[in-house]
Amino acid sequence: MATKKQIQAWIPLAKEIFCSHMGIQASALPEIHIVSKRELLPMRSALVEKTGCHQRNIDAKHYDSIMEMLHGNHGDAVIIQQSLIPSPRQNPMAEFWFRHFLWHELGHFYAIRHECPSNNLHRFNDQELSEAKAKQEGYWFWSEFIAESISLYVEERYHSIDRSEHYHPELITWEPETWGRIADKLLDFLEMAFTTYPTTIDEAALAMYFATLLMDDATKRYVRAAEEGSLRVHDPKHGSKRTEPGDIEPTCISDQPEAYKDPLWEMREMLEIQMAKEHFREINEDWLEMIGQEIVDIGNAKIALLTAELLE
Repeated sequence: MATKKQIQAWIPLAKEIFCSHMGIQASALPEIHIVSKRELLPMRSALVEKTGCHQRNIDAKHYDSIMEMLHGNHGDAVIIQQSLIPSPRQNPMAEFWFRHFLWHELGHFYAIRHECPSNNLHRFNDQELSEAKAKQEGYWFWSEFIAESISLYVEERYHSIDRSEHYHPELITWEPETWGRIADKLLDFLEMAFTTYPTTIDEAALAMYFATLLMDDATKRYVRAAEEGSLRVHDPKHGSKRTEPGDIEPTCISDQPEAYKDPLWEMREMLEIQMAKEHFREINEDWLEMIGQEIVDIGNAKIALLTAELLE
């Protein structure tokens, strides 16, 4: 476990990198609190009251968030669970790992303030809201997708610009062991999205899948390599050989149940169009409803598949 002093030392640089690539002043960022297990619930309750956050009810026994961003009408705050942050001794990449998670939470903060200047879309995050199911599904998905996308964007910019001397993606050879790990990661996210809960979809896992697919530097390069025919596969005679364009479908959507494929392809297209916009973080209720309906359709398809299995 990292010490509180270590975490406090990591925060300023993480904030500086985030601000430099997102065009925001450090003074505008939310306050950050590092808490122990004992301090977690009392501090969270106090911050919920202070910020006016509506996310009051949590399962205290199963609360395992490494970090959480609380947003309310009166302000924002980030909570960091010290016990869940590894030390550099445990993980040599501990600071890198920490920055990515903090950028994700700051991504929530940034995105909420740019969703739609004329509307409070964050109201759809209220778990007690029963109407407008598609919009709520869309918001839960979008909030995680955009936060992770912002974290990955900052990460890529930091390495390709601030640390360009260490950044050499042109050296990737695309051997099976290299791209296979990327494909496995995408498949893992999709499996979590569809199997974590018995009858519903895990929006957060689905969001992580699409954020990784569309915004992670290595994954984007893998997708391009597949489209260009630059991936290599095992070959008995030569060890490995180059594929032809289109031989490998890199998104792993084609590996999913037939009933899930069309909604997933639709979501990919919608997100590609959205992320290509200059003001990609600005969305509205209509857009939320459209992408949320795709998730509702997948959920209905999952229930139909489960019902068919039970009747067999």
